[in-house]
Amino acid sequence: MPRQLDQLPPDATALARRLAALEREVREMRGARRMTAASVGTLRVYADDGTTLLAELGPDAGNGGGGLWTRGLQDPINMSGYLSSGQLQFRPVEDGQVAVPAGITYDSDAFQYTDLILTSGNVAPTAHRAMLTLESTFEGGNPYVYVQAENSNQCNMDVLGVFTASNFAYGTINITPSPNVPTSFNVTGLNLMGSTFTAFATPQSTVPGTQVSGVGVTSVSAGGLTVWLTRTNNTSTGISWGVFAV
Repeated sequence: MPRQLDQLPPDATALARRLAALEREVREMRGARRMTAASVGTLRVYADDGTTLLAELGPDAGNGGGGLWTRGLQDPINMSGYLSSGQLQFRPVEDGQVAVPAGITYDSDAFQYTDLILTSGNVAPTAHRAMLTLESTFEGGNPYVYVQAENSNQCNMDVLGVFTASNFAYGTINITPSPNVPTSFNVTGLNLMGSTFTAFATPQSTVPGTQVSGVGVTSVSAGGLTVWLTRTNNTSTGISWGVFAV
């Protein structure tokens, strides 16, 4: 049976190396144990120059909060944060508050399209999440924005403000007609987007069908339309008009 003395390193140098390795392992074990309860004030990541700050994780002294702050565009160096795959999810701090967390995903079908999808999450597992999809198409085609619920279900959208779009226009004109003679007014300068155009016009009048005998539209295009008014007298009449394109 070997003696304990025979198990010792053959010389003092080897013994010193063994002791140094043992001390290093003990320090690592103690450090790992402390990390379970360690507190780091601020963690910063710098560029290769050791000066340019790329990201910072820590508390916000201004309001008592904190988080991860990535420094975006710092001219002339562009620093970006990438999520290489998967889904970025958002959920309340409290457990059990939502059935499905909110999320952001990015999807691509090779050379066909790319989709950036934002989902609202939901409280109940049977509820439908609201989805906003930003989609680009193949070879520079027109991009699309879809607002819907998941599985193509109906999603209501409220615009708290004035909604405008380049495929519709509206306004009010005044026509002073000759009695019983259709009189026109050309609306120009619209520059609407689309290829098929639909228009309407209605008189601002309390005597439709008696003194105002007719209102119509012709020559509807991306650039404008012609509005017609017929009435039994020459009273100036306001007419509301609108054009929609698809």
